[in-house]
Amino acid sequence: MRYLVLALLLVSAHFALTPFAPSPAGSAKFYWPFATDSKPWVGFADGLPAQSGLLTALLAGLAGLGLLLAAMGLFWNGIPAAWWPAIVVVSAVASILLYALYFGAWALLPLVLDLALLWGVLLRHWTVAGLRGG
Repeated sequence: MRYLVLALLLVSAHFALTPFAPSPAGSAKFYWPFATDSKPWVGFADGLPAQSGLLTALLAGLAGLGLLLAAMGLFWNGIPAAWWPAIVVVSAVASILLYALYFGAWALLPLVLDLALLWGVLLRHWTVAGLRGG
């Protein structure tokens, strides 16, 4: 189970970090959901990080780095196990907010992965100890 959760965390982190390296204009895909011409559908958001998009950069950075930190926490004792559920929840919520800003067909897979992580932590009570088997 630990490796399935690791895969969920890493793929979700990949999706969350793609605003920092968008694909060329018009070439967003299900595995790379942001392109240089991606625009938020709400007026107050200011675009991708390369376009001075502070809100997008904050959400993507928080989500991506938090999900990577949670992935490391599955194997490394340097991250307190008690923090792990909170790191996953905060990161998944940041990713959900990011994809809510840029909602479209390519946002569905990242949203499903984030919801799966929230389901696991909040409803199935995943913990580092439980996932490590000890």
